[in-house]
Amino acid sequence: MKRTLVIGANGFVGNYLVKELESNGHEVFAATYPEVDLLKPETITLAVQKSNPDFVVNLAAISSVGASWQNPKATMEVNVNGTLNLLDTLRQQNATAKVLLIGSAEEYAPKQEPLKETDALNASNPYGISKIAQENFAFLYRKKYGIDIVCTRSFNHIGIGQTQQFVIPSFCNQVAKLDNQLGGTQKTGKIFVGNLEVYRDFSDVRDVVKVYRMLLEKDTKKDDEFIYNVGSGKAYKLSELLDYIISLASVKIETCIDPQKMRPADNPFLCADNSKIKSFWPNTDIKQTIKELFQHFKAEPI
Repeated sequence: MKRTLVIGANGFVGNYLVKELESNGHEVFAATYPEVDLLKPETITLAVQKSNPDFVVNLAAISSVGASWQNPKATMEVNVNGTLNLLDTLRQQNATAKVLLIGSAEEYAPKQEPLKETDALNASNPYGISKIAQENFAFLYRKKYGIDIVCTRSFNHIGIGQTQQFVIPSFCNQVAKLDNQLGGTQKTGKIFVGNLEVYRDFSDVRDVVKVYRMLLEKDTKKDDEFIYNVGSGKAYKLSELLDYIISLASVKIETCIDPQKMRPADNPFLCADNSKIKSFWPNTDIKQTIKELFQHFKAEPI
């Protein structure tokens, strides 16, 4: 049985990944904050010594683009220095574990077609910049110290449990609450949104964690191409998905632009060329995932 240390196991993706790994024969050591704090190397050392892992997955990060604009310094601290602390700990402990580091589509320079792993990087926000730096250090530690590292550039993924910092849960929550409050009346509800003109590649989080498991189990040590896009290969305009969410409600809803939800810069089009992982991509219908998320919020007390 493979032993897998998951750092950030209590986060949105972490909960799903732990279930995916355990369902496929992994013995999982679920490291949660503050028990394991990437900015406190001694806590990483204890976790590595305790778990003696075959695999390590780092999901501990500031993962919101919006949050990264609010606090770019903390974003660099956690996403870059925290990852360096993890890699240095593994090196110092002579650990032979394979490491999965999660990057982002936000690393890429703008391009109006599906992005390949070989395409140019030029992040337009602090989060994307932090993930480029993480990836550069991964390349260095892979080459210099022989650590078996695989990196993803993950595109947007959604599911029940994701916070409303993220766009689709925010839409679903707002529309569901208005539907509960105004159902049976002729009143029109208002929801507040940011930029609806961008295109994004959305996936079900359950598909994403399956790919993470497959990348752990795949032999990538001798593979110079250690970076993998993780996405559906389909881009949706945000306004189209919002229209679908509104169609799930029984009341009239007006869309209002909230200037506070507008970012200083936004990549207009993000879509994965997922050729490298397509053979094991589950391809869940994202509208079904959105419907589940909407129904989840509908079921919450008013």
